[in-house]
Amino acid sequence: MATVSYFLRNKTANTKIQVQLSISRDVKLRTSTELIINSNDWSTDTKFPKQNNPENKNLSRQLRELSNYILNEYNIDFTNGIIFDNFWLKEKIGKFFNRIEVKTDDSIFLNYLQNFTDFKRSTSSYTDCTLRKYNNLKDRFTQYQKKKKKTFLLQDVGAKTLIDFKNYLISDCDLMETTAVRFIKNLKTVLFDAEQNGKTIHYQIRGFSTGTTNTEYKVFLSFDEIEKIKEIQTINTDWNIAKDWLVLGCYLGQRASDLLRMTKRMIYTKTDSEGNSFRFLEIKQQKTGEKVVIPLHDEVETILNKYNGDFPPSFANNFDSNAVLFNRHIKKVCELAGIHEMIKGKVYNEDKKKNEIVETEKCNLVSSHVCRRSFATNFYGNKLFTTPQLMAITGHKTENMFLNYIGRTADDWAMQTAKTFKKLSNQKIS
Repeated sequence: MATVSYFLRNKTANTKIQVQLSISRDVKLRTSTELIINSNDWSTDTKFPKQNNPENKNLSRQLRELSNYILNEYNIDFTNGIIFDNFWLKEKIGKFFNRIEVKTDDSIFLNYLQNFTDFKRSTSSYTDCTLRKYNNLKDRFTQYQKKKKKTFLLQDVGAKTLIDFKNYLISDCDLMETTAVRFIKNLKTVLFDAEQNGKTIHYQIRGFSTGTTNTEYKVFLSFDEIEKIKEIQTINTDWNIAKDWLVLGCYLGQRASDLLRMTKRMIYTKTDSEGNSFRFLEIKQQKTGEKVVIPLHDEVETILNKYNGDFPPSFANNFDSNAVLFNRHIKKVCELAGIHEMIKGKVYNEDKKKNEIVETEKCNLVSSHVCRRSFATNFYGNKLFTTPQLMAITGHKTENMFLNYIGRTADDWAMQTAKTFKKLSNQKIS
C-alpha cells in the first residue's frame, strides 16, 4: 500500500519540506515540496508542522491535502500503467500548487479547446458570438480544473465529469440549469470535433444526455397582442420608434443583431413569370453567417412607408447601446399596450446578480428576442406555411431545432397526428 510522508533534510531557520512516496519496500520516490519551514516548528513525532500558530496550522492542512492528492493520482495512474519516478512526483506536486505550465499537447482538453477556438476564429463562417461561448467555456472549465486540482485529458472527460461540471456550474457559479446545459452541449461539441480529428475521447460521451433547454420559458407575442401594440398612442418619440421596430421584428423573424441594422438598401424587387412583383429583404445573419431572404409582409410595408421607404431611426450609434435601449423601450411599449398576462420567465435579480425564474407580467419579460420567436410561433400555426419556409427566414438548420425553439413537444406532435387521423376517417365516412 502506497503511503506519503514528510521530512526535513537539515535543521535550519528556513528549510524545505521534503516528501516521500513509498510504493513498496524497494521503491521510494523523494523530492522537495518547495514549502519552507523553520526546523524548530517541525514535529519529529507527527512529521508535520507543530500546531503552535495559524501559519503552521495552514501549512499542515496543505500537506495533508497534498498527501491525498498524490495518493489519488497514484491510484489513477497505476490502473493506466504509468511509470512512477521522481519526475512523476515532482510534476504532480507542481500541478497541485499550480506552479507549472500545462503541456501544450492537444490531448489535454483545455489545450484542444484553445486550438479549436483559434481555428474557428480563422474561418469567416464563425461569429463573435460563437467565439465568445467557447471562450466562456474555457474560463469556466479552467476554474473547475483548479477546484478539482486535476488536468483533464480529452479521454478523462466522461459522464461523471460532465455531471460534476454541470453541478459545479449550478452550485459554485450560480448559473441556471438551462445555462449549465448549454455549457455541457458546447463541451460535447468540442469533444466530438476532437474525435473527428483522430483523438481518443471517453466512450460514455456519445451516449450521454446533457438534458434539455426546452424547459426554458418561451415568451412570444400573439397576433392579437401585436395589434394592441400597433394601436397604442404616445407622445414619447423613442417609444413610438420602439413600437415600430417591435412590429417589424415580429414580421421579419430576425434577431436584434440583424433587425436593428436593416436599411432600405437591403430591399429589392423581383417579378415572377406571370408579371407579379414582390419585394424582398436580403441580409447575412451576424450569428450564423447565413444569407436569408425575407418576403416583405404588408405590415412591414406599412411601417416602411411611414419612414419614406426606410426603417425607423436608431436609438444610438453604438449597436450595444442601441440594443439596450430597444430592450428597455419595448417593455414600456408592451406595458402601455396592456400586455399584463401573468406568466413565468427569466428576470435578472440585481441583488443576486443572476437570472431567476419568476412569475410576473408578460410585459416585464419581453426582450428583443421576442421578435424572432413571435414570427416563428405565429406563422407555424398557419397551415399556409410549411416549416421549411419559416426555417429559411429564421435561419434554423433543422426542424428539430426550430420546434424546440418555439417550444413544441412530442405531445404537440401526437395531438396534431391524432387530428389528422380523425380528419382522414371523416373523409372516408363521407
